[in-house]
Amino acid sequence: MRSDQQPIPQHLYHDLLIINGDAFQISHSGSVCLDLEDDTRVFFRDISDLEFTIDQGDISVRETIEGRDLADYALVQIASYPRPTATLLNSITAYLEHRNRPLVNAAPISAPTKLFQLLKFSQNGLAVPATRYMSRKLIGTSFGRLADDLGLPFVMKAMNASGGRLNFLIESEVDFLHYIHDPLYSGVAFLVQQFVPNNGTFRLLILNGQAAIIMHRCSTTGSHLTNTEQGGHATLFDVDTFDRDALRMATRAADILGCDVAGVNIVQDRHNGQWYLLEANPNPAIGTGAFADEKRRAYSAYLRAKLAAGHPRSTPGRHHRAVSSDQTDHA
Repeated sequence: MRSDQQPIPQHLYHDLLIINGDAFQISHSGSVCLDLEDDTRVFFRDISDLEFTIDQGDISVRETIEGRDLADYALVQIASYPRPTATLLNSITAYLEHRNRPLVNAAPISAPTKLFQLLKFSQNGLAVPATRYMSRKLIGTSFGRLADDLGLPFVMKAMNASGGRLNFLIESEVDFLHYIHDPLYSGVAFLVQQFVPNNGTFRLLILNGQAAIIMHRCSTTGSHLTNTEQGGHATLFDVDTFDRDALRMATRAADILGCDVAGVNIVQDRHNGQWYLLEANPNPAIGTGAFADEKRRAYSAYLRAKLAAGHPRSTPGRHHRAVSSDQTDHA
């Protein structure tokens, strides 16, 4: 049995965690008592009490009141869905499924967030930058711990943004607190992530499990952002001579998310040569952005091959092109 799928200790067999369960607590004016066995212990936590940690080979989702991992509970129940519950739900579901723990009342979420993607990639043994997620309630006082865990500088970026928007390089506590407390970003759910020193990022257009287009993107302004819509410069790379490990990583990422078409972003540490996955976009820009003609030709060839093979217009279990406006980009 794998270490991440250990049985629940005997004394925790009847521990129930209810997330967003105010209405079930005695102190709530409209409480509805739960009819449970006498030996069942019920713990109530708010969605803002959860903290996500993603390190290579070490993933955890904990409630921060007692510091217990969600997988230590016999059952986790989602009682209601105030923001940002829906944003976090597929990440919680993927984590508990991987740990063989039941989650009750988890409605499906169609558009994968960056947190969900990173969690799934890491669970499947792919290298991702060390990442933290905390609620607004927790993150404001956590700079010291984040700096110790991730080093400086680190990256702070919105969980659902694309195209390099709401993506900041944090070099000091002053920078950190500016973005945390700025009213412009009061509704933003931020991920905090290890910064990988690099000479630019790569966007691979994956079609039917194969890399069709590889673009190298680098900043022309000294920014850590390389997206072309943020002023980055793009260059085409030859698929046939590209690093085989990087190709396998990108195609595996698309496969893990069930994407027949995806734009996968990867980066190589310029000091040690290690490749990292940044994200996979199920709605990559094909008709616009850098090298639009080359992307259109590759996509047309992909569609012709699908039609010639007699494939249906949609494949069960795959993400389709129209997923969410949050998941589109321009490169």
